[in-house]
Amino acid sequence: AVSHLAASFWERFERSPLHIKDGQQLLPSLKALLKAFDNTDDPVRRQRAITPQFLRKLHTFGSLLTICANLHDHAVDLIIGAYFFAMRSCEYVCPTLPGKTKTLRLRHLIFRDWRKKPIDHSDPRLVAKMQYCTVCFEDQKNRQKQDRRTHWRTLDPLLCPSRLARAVRHVVTTIPNWSSATLLCSVRLLGRTHPISQAFTLKLLCHTCSFFGGKETFGFDAHEIGNKSLRSGAAMALFLKNHSVAKIMILGRWSSDAFLVYIRPQVLEWTNNMSVDMTTFDSFLDVRMYDIASQSDPQTSRRRFTLDGRSSNVQIPAFDLHN
Repeated sequence: AVSHLAASFWERFERSPLHIKDGQQLLPSLKALLKAFDNTDDPVRRQRAITPQFLRKLHTFGSLLTICANLHDHAVDLIIGAYFFAMRSCEYVCPTLPGKTKTLRLRHLIFRDWRKKPIDHSDPRLVAKMQYCTVCFEDQKNRQKQDRRTHWRTLDPLLCPSRLARAVRHVVTTIPNWSSATLLCSVRLLGRTHPISQAFTLKLLCHTCSFFGGKETFGFDAHEIGNKSLRSGAAMALFLKNHSVAKIMILGRWSSDAFLVYIRPQVLEWTNNMSVDMTTFDSFLDVRMYDIASQSDPQTSRRRFTLDGRSSNVQIPAFDLHN
């Protein structure tokens, strides 16, 4: 709220009353007040990451064999397709309150065949021919414009970026007078064209979780997930496959590694092997056979050394019983 208020002043070339003069830092008194609010507020409840297993259940819950004017079928295609690009919910469905981020339209998606030649959206065999899917994000909250990401087709018949091609075919075959400017989330209901909303996808995700068993099946309940869970799930899947933080940031269009805040607790909860690691060393005087730094931590460099004082820069002090 503070940043939005300050931005409204800056957009009018006026000085923000919330910041120090000619600077970007908040006033000390305001910073102290906000910190006091944080101390009294309840802990932040972060949405759990959605899993591929959940997306498969979502497919069985809402997908149809043939493309037709069906709200649930189109929403499932959008959700699964958005997972591969770690999309914000406002990018693939209509947000409750319009913001800086632009919702995808047909012109923002490019599909190519195995020869990397573009495929026209009106091609009836678009889904079958597609081998590469490129999404152009016109404008984002991080102020990056015309940002493109490309995925290859997977061998999985359900979880594949080709679901976005199916979503395009849904629009082309059901929306009259469609054009490149038509929203990707458009659906035809009762003779009128409507955009799928964030509220609907949230209800669909929560209902799917409850219907298939919640925590007993997925490890989380319906109230623990939301529209942000899809973006967290994409980061979680890549993180667990040892993709570097830098690559995950590029795919998800994150400006920093702050996204790790959303997935680290869940990573530790389900992949915690620290108890085994804590029994690895019998002695701390010689650990030359072990990697000291974490491979996944970008702030540390990998280095191997011993702590015996002979072949390392770390000197162990001499012990003398008479000192």
